[in-house]
Amino acid sequence: MKYFNIIIIILFLGCSPVINLKKIDNHEVVFVLFEKSTFTSKNINKPNISQEVTIQNKPQKMDWISYNYNFNDEKGRRSHFFLTYSDYDDLSDFDNDVRKKIKFKINKSFLKKNKNRIITNDAINQYGINKIRRIFYNARTIFLIDKDEIKNGETLVRQVKYDYSAEE
Repeated sequence: MKYFNIIIIILFLGCSPVINLKKIDNHEVVFVLFEKSTFTSKNINKPNISQEVTIQNKPQKMDWISYNYNFNDEKGRRSHFFLTYSDYDDLSDFDNDVRKKIKFKINKSFLKKNKNRIITNDAINQYGINKIRRIFYNARTIFLIDKDEIKNGETLVRQVKYDYSAEE
């Protein structure tokens, strides 16, 4: 059922050439394109055997990826936010196999057809990190597309969790 909803959402996305914040400002589903730059970084945690969780006498690995964004806000202060992917939000969900994060493949053409609905580094610079953070805060679901993972015309889309910090 959730894949059907994703397909419906994708079909209703428009195709204008410039990102339009009005179209995504109060949207429940937001897409963000992760691009490597001086403002972004990616941390991948692949646990070793000592970090594995054992469930029903079978070792299970809790891998996660953190996508970090570090931009200046409108007042010139450093401001950070993080988009984190893991199969589950916590060990309880993992143990009970509930609320698993959504992950699916899309065709690369999705990026071109929906570039006005996908938040990029350029959009963060253009509109300011505070406006983009407000969009993430209000979104019910955030999907991240990692530009480095585009292979053979397809890419993996991951449901991520939003978190932020601001320097005082």
